[in-house]
Amino acid sequence: MIAYRERFSLLRLQPGAILLLATGWSASWGTDAYADHPWLTPESAQAIVNASVRTVGVDALSVDPSGDPDLPAHRVLCGAGGVIAENLTGLDRVLAAQLAGRQVEVYLFPLHLPGSDGAPVRAVARVGDPVRYP
Repeated sequence: MIAYRERFSLLRLQPGAILLLATGWSASWGTDAYADHPWLTPESAQAIVNASVRTVGVDALSVDPSGDPDLPAHRVLCGAGGVIAENLTGLDRVLAAQLAGRQVEVYLFPLHLPGSDGAPVRAVARVGDPVRYP
C-alpha cells in the first residue's frame, strides 16, 4: 500500500481534483478483449480517497475486475462519497494536452435518473492555452 500512496502523492492529487485514468483501453471498445480491462485494487482506491479525491474517471469498462460481484474499488470510492465515470474515451488527447503544458478543465454532466445509483454522463474536457509562469 505504501507504493500506491507514493505513486499518487507524486501526482499531487488535491481535494476537488478529478482523477482521470488514461489506460488506452478505450481502443479495445467493441472487441472481446474490452472486458479484460485494467482495474484498481482496493488499496489504490483507498490511496485516492486518502488524497481527498472523490471523482475518478477511467477509459475502461470499470474500476473493478469484470465479473467481481463484490466491486471492491466501487465500495471504497463510493463509500467515501465518490463519483466514478467509466467507459470514457479520448483521454489520450486530454493527457497529451496536459503533458504539453496546456490547461485542462474536465466536466461530467450526468442525467438525473431518480431512484438510480448511476447514470450516463456527458464528459467534456476543455483544453485551454499553455500555462505560462511569470
